[in-house]
Amino acid sequence: KADMLTKNMSKTIDDFRNFFKPNKEKEYFDINKSVLDSLALIESTFEHHKIELEKNFKEGKIEFFGFPNEFSQVVLNIISNAKDALIENKIENPKLKIETKVENDNIYISIKDNALGINEDIINKIFEPYFTTKGEVQGTGIGLYMSKIIIEKNMNGKIHVENTNNGANFTI
Repeated sequence: KADMLTKNMSKTIDDFRNFFKPNKEKEYFDINKSVLDSLALIESTFEHHKIELEKNFKEGKIEFFGFPNEFSQVVLNIISNAKDALIENKIENPKLKIETKVENDNIYISIKDNALGINEDIINKIFEPYFTTKGEVQGTGIGLYMSKIIIEKNMNGKIHVENTNNGANFTI
């Protein structure tokens, strides 16, 4: 059992090392696979906190020319923030829904939670550098700022957030 755990931990370290290695050149990659790779790194935490995870991929494969590791980091950052909000707000029946689709030659990725949404006083500030609601110990306020830079500057996309009836919805 110790040998199995050690091998699993070693694989996890390798996965993280590769995951955070920036790509020097753009390449074709599957958006859905990148979303699944991001979820794989945090899925056990979702299971531990009994957070329901719903995946809705409208297409079997969505190919994009960009930076797959950077894109996966954006997805990981958003789902990690959603997980934190669900736990912090002590949501009964916590849920996260991820949807990918293609419409009019545009790729859409929606990451929606039921963590009560983002305070309207700060929703327009969350993509600013060093803005955090987590305090100095848990957050630096750099995650969503870097996510915006990656999507909008490096990948020529757009990222925005809006509150829904019972949570936040990030759309890339």
